Amino acid sequence: MAAATALGIAAVAWPRIGVLDQPLKIVAYAVALVYWLKISGDHPKGSTMRTAWLLLAWSSAISIVRHCFESVDYFTNSQLIFSSFVQIPIVLALILLTAALFAIWFGFAAIGLGSRFKFSDLVWIGILAILAFVPYLFSWRAHSTYALILPIISLSPLLLTIPALLALLLHRIEQEMGGGQLATSLRLIVTFLLSRLIALAVNSPALSSFVTSQVIVNATAWASIWFFTLAAAYRWRLTLSIRELTSRYQTDPEAELAGLVLLAETQQQNARK
Repeated sequence: MAAATALGIAAVAWPRIGVLDQPLKIVAYAVALVYWLKISGDHPKGSTMRTAWLLLAWSSAISIVRHCFESVDYFTNSQLIFSSFVQIPIVLALILLTAALFAIWFGFAAIGLGSRFKFSDLVWIGILAILAFVPYLFSWRAHSTYALILPIISLSPLLLTIPALLALLLHRIEQEMGGGQLATSLRLIVTFLLSRLIALAVNSPALSSFVTSQVIVNATAWASIWFFTLAAAYRWRLTLSIRELTSRYQTDPEAELAGLVLLAETQQQNARK
């Protein structure tokens, strides 16, 4: 991820580095796709969490199609076709991502996590609305040979905002968890969502002429996807940990229970100090 950030910053001064942008994003989404599919297999069919992980996998798959389109556009300079129709997979991926995030929140809300809100949440909602409103206004000035594509272009800023708002719910969940691999995974998803919205706002025509904004946009655009991939990796690590724990319990249940009791007692003693 640090390497992607460095490449994004370097691409401002050396545009030829941009040839690596789309291939790296395809790789990142492909890795995430494999992880989400493997994670979904840990849940029974029809369950909320299985649906959530599968929606993230489908969103990743459509994002791969999107970046393949953009790769073709970059190498062939066929802006007439691909620059217009690439908006379709962008919107589809965002819709699936939004549905996945809602399913994740719904699954945790069912056990009492992420259902309590604070007054400060209203402030963050206002900030996110402003970050999306500026790009939304400028999106109406976009041009496309195909009239039906223009409304889709205008939808993108709004569809980025909705996942960012759901990120607040995920942030509440990971805070209430207190830590662990699942909390880290949710935190990385939150970072991914917010960084993309910030990049969109900074990339508005009013700011894009400044070199600083170009550096921020490039660094964020190149690196943000890897937060998503890392989120999938951390969630998969949790799956492996659960499998290891289950295997140990099946081998020697008494010893494993005794170890868990000892761990709980140690944590209680540390909490009292």
